[in-house]
Amino acid sequence: MNQIRLIAFDLDGTLLKDNKELTPRTLDALKKASKAGIYLVPTTGRLYDGVPEEIRTLPFIRYVIGANGAQVYDAWEKKTLRRAEMNRDEILQFFHAAERASAIVGCYKGGKAYMGREDMEKMEAYSTGQVLFRMMRRIYLPVEDLKTYLLESGETVQKLMLFFADLEERRQVLEEMKASLLDLSLSSSAINNIEVNAKEANKGAALRFLREYLNIEREATAAFGDGSNDITMLLEAGTGFAMENACLEAKEAADQIALSNEQEGVAYMINEILRSR
Repeated sequence: MNQIRLIAFDLDGTLLKDNKELTPRTLDALKKASKAGIYLVPTTGRLYDGVPEEIRTLPFIRYVIGANGAQVYDAWEKKTLRRAEMNRDEILQFFHAAERASAIVGCYKGGKAYMGREDMEKMEAYSTGQVLFRMMRRIYLPVEDLKTYLLESGETVQKLMLFFADLEERRQVLEEMKASLLDLSLSSSAINNIEVNAKEANKGAALRFLREYLNIEREATAAFGDGSNDITMLLEAGTGFAMENACLEAKEAADQIALSNEQEGVAYMINEILRSR
C-alpha cells in the first residue's frame, strides 16, 4: 500500500460515526493524507449538497462521487465530470416494480431530493432513527405526486429509493426487484432501504472513471465501505477495506477488514497507509 495515490471512502457507517460525527482523529488523518499528496474522495449515496458541510468545504476535497456513482463532481471547477442517470422507461420500470410495496419513495434528480407530500408526512415512521429522520427532513423537497412529477419533467433521474418500516417486506421486495429490474443497479445503504440507479451508476464504475481521469493505476487506489452499495467500489480499488460493521457481502468483497466506524477504522488504516510509504 506504499504507492496509494487515491483513497475513496463512503460516509455513513464508514468515515462517520453512527451519530454522523467526523471525529478529530479522522479529520487529522485526512489532513495528513492530503499533505502526502493523496486524493481524498467522498464516495457516497448522498447528493453532493448532502455531504456534510464540514467535509464538503475541506480545502483538499476536490472530487466527490455522489448518488451511488450517478455523478462524479469536480467541486473546484463546479462541474460534473460523469453522469449515469435513469431514463423515462427505467423510471417507469421502477414504479411498476414498487407499486405494491408498503414503502415511501424518494428521488434524487438534478442534484436535489424529492418526495411526494403524503410520503413526507409518514417519513418519521419509515426512518431508522432520529438522526436519519432529521437528515431526510432537511434534504427532501415535497411534490404533490412523485411519479407524476418525474414523468412530466421529462428529465433523467440520479437515484430512486424505497424506505420500509417492515424489514421482512424490504427483504422480499429486494429479491423481487433483483429478478425484475435486470437492467438497473440495486443496492442498499441502510438496513431499511432499497436504492435503484442506472446500470452504470455504481461506485466502482465511478471510481474507475475518476482514477483513469487522473491517470492513476488501479493498484494505487484504496477504498473504504460498509454497505452493499460499496461492493463495486471495494472490488474496483487496488485495496478494498470493509468496516467491521459492514454487511457480509461487503466483507466478502474486501481485501481487508478495518475497525468499525465507531472505532475510527478509516483513520487507523489511513495512518497505517502513511506509515508504509
